[in-house]
Amino acid sequence: MTEQIRSKILADLIECFEDVATDATIGVAVSGGSDSVAMLLALREALPKATLRVATVDHGLRPEAGDEARWVGALCSGLGIEHDILPITNLLLGSNLQARARAARYDALSEWGLGFEVVCLGHSQTDVAETFLIRLARGSGVDGLAKMQARWHNRGLNWARPLLNFSRNDLRCYLRIQGQSWCEDPSNDDRSYTRVQMRQIQPQLDELGLNTARLAKTAARMSSVQKALAFSLKTIRQAVIQIDFGDIVFDRGALAQLPSEYVEQMVAESLSWIGGQAYKPRNSALLRAISAKTTFSLHGCVLIPQPGNLLRISREYVAVAKVKSLCPALWDGRYFAPNHNKTYEIRALGAYGLSLCPDWRFDKIPRIALESSPSVWQNDQLISAPQAGFGQKDVLQVVPTPWE
Repeated sequence: MTEQIRSKILADLIECFEDVATDATIGVAVSGGSDSVAMLLALREALPKATLRVATVDHGLRPEAGDEARWVGALCSGLGIEHDILPITNLLLGSNLQARARAARYDALSEWGLGFEVVCLGHSQTDVAETFLIRLARGSGVDGLAKMQARWHNRGLNWARPLLNFSRNDLRCYLRIQGQSWCEDPSNDDRSYTRVQMRQIQPQLDELGLNTARLAKTAARMSSVQKALAFSLKTIRQAVIQIDFGDIVFDRGALAQLPSEYVEQMVAESLSWIGGQAYKPRNSALLRAISAKTTFSLHGCVLIPQPGNLLRISREYVAVAKVKSLCPALWDGRYFAPNHNKTYEIRALGAYGLSLCPDWRFDKIPRIALESSPSVWQNDQLISAPQAGFGQKDVLQVVPTPWE
């Protein structure tokens, strides 16, 4: 059985990367845990001509993390693989720590992996099942319950989770075949984390027929539903959405005629695009935001009710107040000025910039939306503020939405 598991893992990896050049450079995120260590060794075995580059993210939240990162470095050194430690120094303890740590981890890996053919993450079928249970407990919709993506493109990179068909026990079996140890994260036994609670209750669920494979299969079925919804939304969006430069404006009257799942999908994907988030907001917060009668902040965005029964989604000013990009570089992940002088700078318009725009009330865009909108400056001289009606409107361009 152990050799069968090894053979199947290698066959899956070869199939997963059959569209990738045999000599490609592949980034591998390795924490030191069994799943990611198994992924590294299996990739090395299945894709012998590829150049593997390994990164370990150190969030600085546990005293053992530095030792684990150095352990991965020693493992890579023995394998002849280049290894980088990516430190994160700005995470503070507090609410929603795991989500913030995950976002910071993706940020660090995105910057590190630029130029690689693909960056691999060591999630397993066990992670799929645990995530399904966590989101089921939260009352998540289709998106939350759908299986993790095996391949996707985000932040200018191709990403892969090549081991989603294998449980953690499978991967540890593979490591034992290789005679390879791994690091045990002590937080895996900390019951203050919901994921740990779900992990510890899995044996009882197994007895009821809700084993890891069955839960993962249900998550895969939800992915099929997710694709069906996405297909329907291609037509529906045209009736309810208007793209206003970098803002998205919904017709609330038209939304009210749709099933709630369509509404939640469209608003969530809009928030993720405008807020630059890899993950969609929690369903409970999303429902409050959709029904709010006054301006509501969520996911780095503001949802602004407007006359005419409209709902505008704009960037939240505090999220971009200090973000600056020299032209023509991308600003806030969505805006760029391809034909501008490199001494020009893109930044949020702000209250001062808005005061320089005499015609800003003309299009009846709310002040809060305009202050967070992009503008082009040369030192203290405002060159263009497209949404506020100042200067040439085509100076700045917007990256298309994922659904356009």
